[in-house]
Amino acid sequence: MKLVRRPARVGLPERLDALAVAVEDANGRLPDELVDGAREIFNRAGERRRLSTDHTVVALAGATGSGKSSLFNAVAGIELARVGLRRPTTAEPLACVWGTQGVTPLLEWLGIPLRHRVPKESVLDSGAEDALDGLVMLDMPDHDSTDHSHQAQVDRLVEMVDLFVWVMDPQKYADAVVHERYLRPLAGHAAVTVVLLNQIDLLSPADVERCVDDLQRLLAEDGLPKVPVIPLSAKTGAGLDRFVSVLREAVARRRSADERVAADVREAATRLLAAAGGSEPAGVDDTERRRLVDALAEAAGVDVVANAVGRSFTRRARAATGWPVTRWLAQLRPDPLRRLRLDRQGIDAQLARTSLPASTPVQRARSDSAVRRLGDAAAGGVTGPWMTRIRSVANAAGARLPDTLDQAVAGTDLQVEKRPRWWSAVGAVQWLAFAALLVGGLWLLALAVVAWLRLPEIPTPEWGTLPLPTLLLLGGAIVGVVLAVISRFAAGVGGRRRAQSVRRRLRDAVGTAADEVVLAPVNAELDRLRSFVAAARVAKG
Repeated sequence: MKLVRRPARVGLPERLDALAVAVEDANGRLPDELVDGAREIFNRAGERRRLSTDHTVVALAGATGSGKSSLFNAVAGIELARVGLRRPTTAEPLACVWGTQGVTPLLEWLGIPLRHRVPKESVLDSGAEDALDGLVMLDMPDHDSTDHSHQAQVDRLVEMVDLFVWVMDPQKYADAVVHERYLRPLAGHAAVTVVLLNQIDLLSPADVERCVDDLQRLLAEDGLPKVPVIPLSAKTGAGLDRFVSVLREAVARRRSADERVAADVREAATRLLAAAGGSEPAGVDDTERRRLVDALAEAAGVDVVANAVGRSFTRRARAATGWPVTRWLAQLRPDPLRRLRLDRQGIDAQLARTSLPASTPVQRARSDSAVRRLGDAAAGGVTGPWMTRIRSVANAAGARLPDTLDQAVAGTDLQVEKRPRWWSAVGAVQWLAFAALLVGGLWLLALAVVAWLRLPEIPTPEWGTLPLPTLLLLGGAIVGVVLAVISRFAAGVGGRRRAQSVRRRLRDAVGTAADEVVLAPVNAELDRLRSFVAAARVAKG
């Protein structure tokens, strides 16, 4: 994923690149029509810049009878467009080109038929310098034509030209169609929009001033308060020089195309940001992760397994270090790990399945609630479709958790085969004590049999005042019993420590599973949203 960094100075190429990143990030997250519209703007802008950066496309648009064709002829200086008051007058867009070198691909992209392309220079004056060189002026079909194909032509070209010139007349300048359908949606394109109030020769100077003020008021309501309104008369030529100066300025700057593209990009980025909530996500902090791991550890039976490991350790410790006479009793107790199918180590965790008891409804509810809470916390201040997307990613990940947690428990090293060294040492001493007891007992039994049979007395060595057989018998019994009691206590302590160690291991395994199954896709979605927000802000400029 490409993360857009805000450069020190953002130019149009950087903004276009940023829009491309924002569109890629928003794909599948925001409404398709919104993403497709932004992608179309990017594609169209890139194609427009490739076709020609030396020409400025100016479109004269207006209603039937507004005088735009007369104005077109007046600027061109020759009679090109057919003038009339009945609709439709202009059926196809007509282009007058100042400076034809390299303009053909641009005209083809605009869809101007070859027969409707008129070069301004002739054979006699070609090569002469003109302040309008690079201007492509279009006389567009009437937007209020009864022929729907004419309206479609206007709608198509409105999206493609570099400078909009809306020609209005005193009778129709308040027409709701042009304001609601064309001007109001172009509120972000004030830098590339000009409004002409034509036919002022029919008004008194006071009426002209009132009409201009009223038209500016309507434009302000459309979101275009800074769009210039130029009163003129194509018939008398009044005000025409001011309009031609606007055209010359646009051509001289060669920026109309870029300004139009910049306005389109800004508008697309603004819509994308608005749909995404316009803010960056809060992310997942350590507290939310710890809450999730706690809930998942409970649902995975971490305490059950840890306690079983502790009891199994105690059982095996008593079997290995207890008094040999009674240690066999420990073998009668079942191994807690065997009942959970966790007594086998070194098996493939992907194939292993435990026999842990299923999570209780309360545990499942807590686990699901923790996953949902994490998704909500990760979304933070995000609203709209992307918040829903983050939640759905978290919930979908939560649905995969049971099997993953079971495998995580089965694949954790429970240290079943690990035997402390003191077991062997105590076991050896126990067997020595038991051997001493057995030798002493058999020795005393032999002495009793000899005495009972009245055989000659066998000499018996003594240690102090005690016969050695008696000392061996009593000493072996006392050592064995005392050592068994001490070992029993040590086995309990060792079992609790082993349970704590395994509990930490299991929590780590559950945490790893949560990171891989839940946090990884959620963080990937958050990173994508952060990339989108950064890119859209750069594109917005």
